[in-house]
Amino acid sequence: MRICIPVGMRRIWNQSWKGDKIDMGYEELARANHRSGNNCSVSLFKAFADKLGKSEDEAAKIAPSPRSEGGKCGGYLAGRKLLEMLNPEAVEEFEKRFLEENGDNKCASLILKRRLQGKNCNDLVGETARIIESI
Repeated sequence: MRICIPVGMRRIWNQSWKGDKIDMGYEELARANHRSGNNCSVSLFKAFADKLGKSEDEAAKIAPSPRSEGGKCGGYLAGRKLLEMLNPEAVEEFEKRFLEENGDNKCASLILKRRLQGKNCNDLVGETARIIESI
């Protein structure tokens, strides 16, 4: 069964329900944000807005710009900044795990590598959310 539910300005498909609320993990929410047209960084900040104590719109305004630091991936930059705000001691662990899983943190090389693997930026956004959540 396919369900289409408007949530704000985006639509989320095939999610499970808990009462009148959609039950989504951070990974699924980040992916849904990205599929809705948000860049990788904003997608992650909106997904973790509740942890930041902000609305999605407020969180989006403080997300780092993708490739703004020497061409680094927006997902990487967002993950690092989120953890700097939520759990500064975990930043080093995040950086280590991101590099172990992806081999690089540069946007252009990650895009090329993922295309060769049949993956895309949406996969990276979800995987980055999973790393953040697990730390």
